Amino acid sequence: MSISLKHLILHSLELNQDGALELQARAEEMAHSDAALELIESLHLNYSGRAAKGFGFYNEQNNSPFKQQLDGLLDASLDFHRYSVDAGQVLVEELQKYDFVEQGVLLFAQYEHVAGEYLLIMLLENKTSPAVNESLELTASRYLETSSIQLAARIDITDMQRNAESKRYVSYVKGRAGRKISDFFVEFLGCDDGLDVKLQNTVLMQAVDDYCQATQLDKEEKRAYKDEVKSYCEQQLKEGQEIIVGELAKALPKAEENVDFYQFAAENYPLEEQFPADRTALKKLAKCFGQGKGVSVSFEQKLLGERVFYDEATDTLTIVGIPPNLREQLKNNK
Repeated sequence: MSISLKHLILHSLELNQDGALELQARAEEMAHSDAALELIESLHLNYSGRAAKGFGFYNEQNNSPFKQQLDGLLDASLDFHRYSVDAGQVLVEELQKYDFVEQGVLLFAQYEHVAGEYLLIMLLENKTSPAVNESLELTASRYLETSSIQLAARIDITDMQRNAESKRYVSYVKGRAGRKISDFFVEFLGCDDGLDVKLQNTVLMQAVDDYCQATQLDKEEKRAYKDEVKSYCEQQLKEGQEIIVGELAKALPKAEENVDFYQFAAENYPLEEQFPADRTALKKLAKCFGQGKGVSVSFEQKLLGERVFYDEATDTLTIVGIPPNLREQLKNNK
C-alpha cells in the first residue's frame, strides 16, 4: 500500500488515583518502523471501509480549541508532539463533560496516501489475552484491538486546504447505537455538520425510482435497472469506495435514446458528485418494507404483482402463500 508515514504518537487515557480520567502523554513521537507503518496501513483500511461515518467541516468563524490546535499544526507553530498532547487534553475534557470513562491508547498519525494527506485520531482498546511461552506455560499477552474501533476521526488535510467548498473533509465513526458518540466527537472536533450520507443515499434511491417512471420502463426493465444500481453500490461498499453518480450512470443502460441518468439526477435532485453508500438505504432497491400501528411488512419487490398484490382503492395488501412459520402462528392465535 502506498502510505508514507510522517508522524505517529501514542498516548494513554487512564484513571488516576482519584478515579478521574487523565492523559498520560508520551514524551516523544514514535520512531518510524515497519511495525508502525503496518499498523497505520491496517487502520487506514479499517477506517476507509467503515460505512457508518459522519462528516463535517470548519466554517470561517470557527475558533474551537481543536481547530486552533489543528491550525497550529498545519502552520508549523505547533510541532506534532505538542499538538497531540493539547488535542488529547481537549478529548479528555469532552469525555468528562459527557461522563464517559473511555480508557485506552490514544493514537495520532499524520500520513500521505496516494495524492492526499490525512490526520488520523483513534482511541484503541488495550486488551489482554492468554498466550503460551517457549516453556509451554500460560502467560498474558497485551495487544491493541483494531477491528472494532468506536472512537475515531480522520481529517483529509488536502481536501481541507484545496477545496474551500467541501463540507466533508472531517469524518468520524458514529459508534454504537444508544450512545451519543457522534455528539461528543463532533464537539471534540469542533466542526459543523456536513455531508448527510443517509440523506444522499435516500435521494439517490428516489432519483432511481423516478427515473424508471419518467422513462416508462416496464416491470422487467425496471427490475433489471435497479439490480444494476444495487450491484454497483454494493460493490463500492464492499471495496470501501464511494458511490460516484457519473460512474454509476455509465454502468447503467440508457432507458431510451438520449436519456441519461446522470443528467436526469443533476437537473432534479440535490446530489453530491460522490458519497459513501448506506447499507440500509440500498435495501429499498430490492425490498418493500414499512411499519406502523403494530404492523410490520417486508417483501422482495419482485413479488409485487406475483404473490403480493396491492389495491390502492381499498388500501389493502393481499399475500398469497404466506411463510410457514407465520401460518402456524396465525393458526395458534385464531
